[in-house]
Amino acid sequence: MPVETQLSEAALAVLRLRVEGGSREVNDSNREAYRELERAGIMYAVSGFSSGREYLYRWTDEGYARRFELSGCARAEQ
Repeated sequence: MPVETQLSEAALAVLRLRVEGGSREVNDSNREAYRELERAGIMYAVSGFSSGREYLYRWTDEGYARRFELSGCARAEQ
């Protein structure tokens, strides 16, 4: 699935936060941004019996491979 790159500012902010190693917490303030990233094929939702629906979002293979490009963040020098 090709990754859509026309993302809202909220989705880009979540994406940049994740690329920079920030919080992975999903709550009502960022849930729609995560859903947008899922629709774009960048991340996917994880649900758990005790944790509930959409308690975590993980990178798709393509989203992870293109995370720096999609977020506009510079790749850290190794």
